[in-house]
Amino acid sequence: MHAPRLPFRSLTALLLSIGLGLTIYYGHEWWRLPEYSDADIDASVELNLHMELQRRGPHLQPDAENLERLRRLIRAEVQAEIRRERETIQRRFGIGLIALVLGLGQYAAGSWRRGA
Repeated sequence: MHAPRLPFRSLTALLLSIGLGLTIYYGHEWWRLPEYSDADIDASVELNLHMELQRRGPHLQPDAENLERLRRLIRAEVQAEIRRERETIQRRFGIGLIALVLGLGQYAAGSWRRGA
C-alpha cells in the first residue's frame, strides 16, 4: 500500500506559501533587529555584572582582577547572544527564500510541461 501523495499543484502551493510566509516574517524581524552600540553593550554588561555580584552575596565578592575577568566574560556572553539572535533570524529567512525558490521552480516546471 502506498502513502497518499500530494498533487503537484498542492506541493507547489505549499512551498510558495511557506516560503513567502517565512521570508516576509523573518525579513521583517531582521529589519527590526536593533543595532547595539558599544554604550548599549557596556550598559548591559554592567547590569548583568551587578546582578551577578548581588547573587553571590557579600562573602563571595571577587577581587579587582577577577572582577575585570568576570566583566570580560559577561561582555562575551552578551555579544554572543546578540550574534546568535541575528544568525537565527538570518538562517530562518534563508530557509524561507529556499522554499520560495523551490516553489517558483516547481511552478515554472509545471507551466513549462503544460505548455510543451
